[in-house]
Amino acid sequence: MLEFCLVTFDIDEIREASTLFPVNCYADNPSVAAKDLAGGQATFLSRSREIRSAIGDEMPFYLEVLGDTCEEMVEDARRIVSEISGNTLVKIPACPEGYKAIPELKNLGIRASCTAVFDVNQALLAAAAGAVCVAVYVSRLDKCGGDGIGVVRAIRQAFDKHGIDCMVCAASLKTPGDVERALMSGAQNVTVDLAMLKSMACQERGVCNA
Repeated sequence: MLEFCLVTFDIDEIREASTLFPVNCYADNPSVAAKDLAGGQATFLSRSREIRSAIGDEMPFYLEVLGDTCEEMVEDARRIVSEISGNTLVKIPACPEGYKAIPELKNLGIRASCTAVFDVNQALLAAAAGAVCVAVYVSRLDKCGGDGIGVVRAIRQAFDKHGIDCMVCAASLKTPGDVERALMSGAQNVTVDLAMLKSMACQERGVCNA
């Protein structure tokens, strides 16, 4: 199933986007969460509960751990799923401690997406560890002289070749053209914000009333 994943911790944006667009997945990003929570009284967990209430229990909701070690990641993940009900998944970074944490979480019945993936090797390690999704940071790869969309395509091909049942997410997309290229390259999940969705919806007319 194709997922348009809205990345925001702004509850008003979530309500507007869910009214206008076929958003069927939500996620946090630490820098986005920090920006959206700044100056208010809401905490990461209290806002997460507010978002869960707004989107319903069945909607996929990806929340990122903050720990650096396997033990810290597992502790963060257990707290997240215990406090945020419903279809909640945790985001684990692509690193040795993350690859150690993912199977431990799987044994606990906690589904993990491996985030900040930059090449096929990392994606294959994450999938073998038990990740249900791998998220490629497309624009960050491009800024370093790489080919983010090419990595998305290569991971999808590798998973298909080896019969690996793991979703490929294209994250850190900057333009509607990036979204289109990612989807045409085999991504099953694309991360977007409200401004991106509005741009995608009106770009053919060349005007936007937002």
